[in-house]
Order: sequence, then structure tokens, then C-alpha cells
Amino acid sequence: MKGDFTRNTFDPTNHFSRVLMQQGRVQLDADGNEQAAILLHYLQALAADLIGPHAGPYGAVGFEIGAGTSTEQGFTIGAGRYYVNGILCENEEKFDEKYQPIPVTYYSQPDYPDPLELRGGPFLVYLDVWERHLTYIQDPEIREVALGGPDTSTRAKIVWQVKAEPNVNSCPNDDDWSKIVARWQPQNHGMLQAGTKEFEVDESTEPCTVPAESKYRGAENQLYRVEIHPSGPKGQATFKWSRENGSVVFPILKLSGGVLTVEHLEEVALEHLGRDDRFSLREGDWVEIVDDGITLRGEVLPLLQVKSIDRDRLVVALEVPANLRLPSYDETTTSHPLLRRWDHKKLDPTLGYPEIADDGALMVAEDNGLLLEDGIQIYFESAQQGDPHTYRTGDYWLIPARTGTGDVEWPGPKDAPESRPPLGVYHSYAPIAILADGGGPVIADCRREINQLWTSPPAD
Repeated sequence: MKGDFTRNTFDPTNHFSRVLMQQGRVQLDADGNEQAAILLHYLQALAADLIGPHAGPYGAVGFEIGAGTSTEQGFTIGAGRYYVNGILCENEEKFDEKYQPIPVTYYSQPDYPDPLELRGGPFLVYLDVWERHLTYIQDPEIREVALGGPDTSTRAKIVWQVKAEPNVNSCPNDDDWSKIVARWQPQNHGMLQAGTKEFEVDESTEPCTVPAESKYRGAENQLYRVEIHPSGPKGQATFKWSRENGSVVFPILKLSGGVLTVEHLEEVALEHLGRDDRFSLREGDWVEIVDDGITLRGEVLPLLQVKSIDRDRLVVALEVPANLRLPSYDETTTSHPLLRRWDHKKLDPTLGYPEIADDGALMVAEDNGLLLEDGIQIYFESAQQGDPHTYRTGDYWLIPARTGTGDVEWPGPKDAPESRPPLGVYHSYAPIAILADGGGPVIADCRREINQLWTSPPAD
């Protein structure tokens, strides 16, 4: 969740049942967010325990796959409800002006733009379910216009996507299904430690620091976010970090896009340049172009560096490498494009800083302390057993840094911090059907029905 939060305090191993507010006390966003997370964890765990890995309501199971009218349209996806690992997925029925049902098809599903083409067959059709964070930029109706413009709370949305895995001709049993899911979401996908380290600072590279005797030398409390950029093993995967939890974003109004065979500067017109210097852009910053389609397809573009800023025109010039195709946006664009600022810089690796990769992010180096800034150090731990780590795009860790303690909040003793898996984004999967080809017919239905309690005989 890339929001302007103080920290994420929910930990299922604490076994907290609720958050209790006290009179006359300061209320923090973390308290309310933890209460919602506790309740959500309880409800989804209860649903998964009662229902199992996946199933739909008895007699009205949703997401029935049907043959489409053409290959271009793809198969149809029936309305209804289905639970995947305790998460409710809903496909509401829609009607035209004559109140005739409008079928949802593979190519018209709401949260999977430009899905992969279905060629050949047979296919295993399955549900991919995950949670997406939304701000007023992605959903303007979140913002209360009566307040005159400021944003307030953000939202989390359950995203379901119906996808197809080729060359599967029968509903998989539990063992086969576990192997298939492991290809999409490997078990070993990174372990991180975080802490602080005392070292001499080059004042030319970190000018805004407090005295060096403090371990965390930042001038303000921060919530650092470390996030994997492209997927892959060590040496291939890269990461980026933000001291503001990745929440510093700038809506894009216009970008010409396209591809040039030479390195060049690309101008991007923005809606604003932030509310103050802390949340603005500077020359040399690394930024990422993001829109709805890029996010929903799980893609990433290389990070680009800001070369100049025209603050009167709200235009920034980005340095674009040769042969990189950029998306184009204008006033008709509905995919909510934005620039997201990341806070790493190119610093000397011999001092412990990570190396800049070709994509503008930082190289993942395991079993080696990597400095971020102001004394904060992270450590990617190698796999202790089994297969090597496969880092996944979007995996992230949060590191609260506090001036009051001069340290970061991280489990374990200061001299031996614990290795923790990423906080997400986690995907849940469920097999739906076996399809002969991209348009049908359906060979087998893989869905399950819930044996509801009310079907039991009535009490005497």
C-alpha cells in the first residue's frame, strides 16, 4: 500500500483481537488501519477454514466459463460470487438499456486490460485474486469535493482476473495445482533484514543530516519502502526505495510517448509538482511511469531520471535511453497515469551503497549489507535451503525510522535483526475450467460448491 502512512502495525502473530481507543489520546492512522486489518484477517481466515481453498455458494456458483461467440471475443465469464482463500470475488451482472444481460468476456473483464491472446489449447482457466491500493488519482470519487481539493483516506480493492494457462487438459489435483501455483508465486521470494549502521558520511552526498553520533541520522520520522522492480533471481532482480512509502506521485496530463533510436529528453506535463519541497521533484530524482494497465498487468517500466524542471509550466524533462518505448497520454486518457518518485541516488558502492542497474533501479545483492541513507542498512538474505530466491515485481518491505530512538523499528535485537519475507503483494489462485481453445467449448468445470449449513435437516 503506497500511502502516506506513519507505519504498518498489523502483525498476525501478535494475536490481537481489536484496537481500543482511549479518551484524550492522540489518534494515529496506524491504529485505525490495524483495527481494519485485524477484522479482515479474522474474517478471511474464518471463511478459508470453513469453505476451503476455493468454492462458491450452493446453487449459484459464480464465474461459470462459457463458449464465446467468436475467437476475438473469447470465452464468457458468468456473474456471481466465488471465494478464493477466504477472499470474496464478485462478478456483478450488467444489463443494457433493454435490460438484456451484457456478458463479461475474457477480453472485456474489468480489471485485466489487454490480456494475453489465447492461441492453441487446451487451457486451464483460473482466477488470480489480489488486493490493489487506490488513491483519488485512480478513483477521483474517493475525494470529497466539498473540501476544496485535498485528499483524505485511500482505499484497497479486491482485484480478480480470469487468466488462462496453456497445455493443461484436465482439472488439476491438489499436488499438481500446488506445482502450477509455485510457478506463478514461488515460495522463496526474498528475505530482508533492516537496521542501522554507524559510518562516516560524505557531507557532499548527504547534506541534510543531523549529527553523526545518532544511528538513524534523518531529520524526520519516515516510513521507508523497499520494493522489488523487475522479477528474477539475484543478479537479475533490482529494487527501489522511498522514504515516503512510495506515496509521492504526480498525475500526468500529457506525454508524447513512442520510441526513438537515440537517447533523448522527453517532456512530461504534470497536474502539479507537490504540495511543498518535501513532496516535490528535484533534478536528478528517479521516477517511474505508472498507469492502471501497467499496474493490473503486473508490469514495470525502467526508471527515468529527471534532468530539468519548468516549474512555471509544470513540465519535467526525463532522460530516456534509446529504443525504450514510452506510453502516450493526453487529456482523453482514462488510465490515470502518474509519475512516482523514488529516492535512491547513484552513490559510491565502495562505501556500501548498492549499484545502479541499467533500468535505473538498484541491484539486489544477497548476504551483503546495503546502505540506503542516514545510516539505514538493509540485507537481502540468501536462501538457507531449497531453491534460490526468486524476487517478484511488487514485493515490498516497510521500515519505520524514528528520530526519537535514532533507530528503525524492526523485529529482533539490534545486533541480530530477523529476516522477514515481503509484506505482499500476495496473490491467491483458483482453477475454474478447462477450455478446448480460446473460444470454447468447455471440457470440464473445476469449480466447487459450498455445502451450506442450512441444507442440514431441521431440528426436531
